[in-house]
Amino acid sequence: MDNDTWLDLLVANGHVHPQIDTLETGPRYREPMLLHRNNRDGTFDEVSKESGLAALPAHSRRGAAFGDVFNTGNIDVLLLNVGEPPSLLKNMNADGYHRVLFKLIGTRSNRAAIGARVTVRAAGVQQFSEVRGGGSYLSQNDLRLHFGLGTASKIESVQIRWPNGNVEALQDVGADYIYTVVEGKGIQDKRPLPPPSTGHATSGAAH
Repeated sequence: MDNDTWLDLLVANGHVHPQIDTLETGPRYREPMLLHRNNRDGTFDEVSKESGLAALPAHSRRGAAFGDVFNTGNIDVLLLNVGEPPSLLKNMNADGYHRVLFKLIGTRSNRAAIGARVTVRAAGVQQFSEVRGGGSYLSQNDLRLHFGLGTASKIESVQIRWPNGNVEALQDVGADYIYTVVEGKGIQDKRPLPPPSTGHATSGAAH
């Protein structure tokens, strides 16, 4: 949620049966979301109130799709609400950390690069992610791979393992860009992200 290199957890909830609300106590059909911040030690803190999520209306939610919808370098969330319009949560994080996105285009592999794995090393921290088809229920995440880089303004190395097993390596890649990488041809395009902003981190939602 804040590009500090440590992944956080968002949980979208909702009971299966509306009739559950006829009970006096227990779970409800419409339930609040939960956001768990990574403490970097194997534990998490529940921070839905601090992030502003607790103030949003409760819904019965079935799916969550993650991606940088506004090309700001922050991960936004589109939520599927049962029987109601979806909710788009715009991530207004302003912690000032660096980030990067990779859009992969296969040539010998499938064009969407489903199954490709990218490993990045920046400031001694190694992260990896994979291009996946599907995700949460009835949801498809952004196919671009997003990495929060913390205070690192440069990526020391990028390794791309394409679905057919071929491996490409990139060195000294600058942070705060959206890179388009074509299989066998390296970086073919890069678009700057807005400069990392600093200030009080907030969150917002649009419907």
